[in-house]
Amino acid sequence: VNLAQTPALSKLITSHGSQVCGKLKTKLRPFVEVVFGFHSSQSKSAIKKNQSLAEALKEGTNFAFKVSFLKVPLIQKIINTMWFANKHDEGIMFPKHFKPFPYPTLMLVLTAVS
Repeated sequence: VNLAQTPALSKLITSHGSQVCGKLKTKLRPFVEVVFGFHSSQSKSAIKKNQSLAEALKEGTNFAFKVSFLKVPLIQKIINTMWFANKHDEGIMFPKHFKPFPYPTLMLVLTAVS
């Protein structure tokens, strides 16, 4: 589909972009907690440990390279949950847009994990 950029189209894309980011963060939070060892407790000590862990993981590309090259099972699980979980998800409804998997979408996942 070749669409001309109009103010209405730009507004539609930008309004849905933040919606996708929010939905992605909500879906990936439980996976990231388990894989990287964050604590879900609200105690002061747990919050402090989580902050220290987050800072350590954000240095360079540690979050992506901790233990093995790109937490492939984690990344795949997030992608499946976000775009391929049921017949109404975008990956199932529009398969040609996900073959091959788009690099910008992979970058979105990695950014959300970070």
